[in-house]
Amino acid sequence: MSDSAYRFDEYILVGPGSDYGMAMWNDINKINGGMILYSPLKHVNKVAELLYRLHFSFEINKHIHLPFQSIWRRYYSLSDVSFQPNKEYCIIFTDISAGRTDIKYLRKLQNQKNVHLNLALVNTMHHRKQVLKNRIPIFENVFSFDKDDCEKYGFIYHPMNYSIMDLPDMTSCKSSGAFFVGKAVDREKTITELFEKLKNSNINPIFYIANSKSKDRNPNIYYNQWLSYADVLKHISGTDCIVEIMNGKQSGSTLRAMEAICYNKKLLTNNSGIKQSPFYNDEYIQVFDKVSDIDMDFFTKNIEIDYKYNGEFSPVNFIKHIDETYSV
Repeated sequence: MSDSAYRFDEYILVGPGSDYGMAMWNDINKINGGMILYSPLKHVNKVAELLYRLHFSFEINKHIHLPFQSIWRRYYSLSDVSFQPNKEYCIIFTDISAGRTDIKYLRKLQNQKNVHLNLALVNTMHHRKQVLKNRIPIFENVFSFDKDDCEKYGFIYHPMNYSIMDLPDMTSCKSSGAFFVGKAVDREKTITELFEKLKNSNINPIFYIANSKSKDRNPNIYYNQWLSYADVLKHISGTDCIVEIMNGKQSGSTLRAMEAICYNKKLLTNNSGIKQSPFYNDEYIQVFDKVSDIDMDFFTKNIEIDYKYNGEFSPVNFIKHIDETYSV
């Protein structure tokens, strides 16, 4: 599809306000009319940003909707966009940016005849339902990477988006035989058990566990240390294998699987669904159910890895998918 074949004049992605989000969506800048707003909020001072995040806190608002959220409208990044009456706009929110934009403002956008709202869920409804349930009907299309959520809520399935990046020099990071980074949620026991198995087998794992509340911690694991995505990429550059451990409420692949495929790394995962992926190769990807079942020869086998990735996860394809929903 050439640029002239795109349905809308402009595609505006309202990002979640994180470098992780930019890694997912950056390719939108490559299309004619593509624009990425880093965050739903314009650049403000640190105090204002903290107050904004508290006002739109997912943890608070899933229990009680905080009032007067419309006071932030003049600071929204979309307020700087000059909407022209002779143009058609496709605005894409993620679940994070939608949850941090007041409902009345979203409805105001919805009522503009030349503005079309689309929602891309990058988290499961298990984590976002309470905040999003009143916002979802505002969007013309809702896309999710999670097939279970698509079946349950009638969303449109689209795989996780990822924009391939140049891997940085990793001299400031240790090389590893296996790398994991993610939140503890309901999987910390499995993460720790896996780390110990890899460590005892001299695989040299490097694991970062965020939001850990465990009191029984392994001294060789990095707990509750924030990694920028630039640092994550350094570790990816220096590892032989990326580790993906699913939480119990998710059926779609995470960024870890995208990274393994995009950067030609081995992948260790407990997501059996990846066997249906066109990129699945049992020499590159080991799927396990129990940690005790993992074949350690997988890590020591020296093979050239090439998934033959050709931009399949790029959000450019997501834009084409959006266009297709309007042509049906």
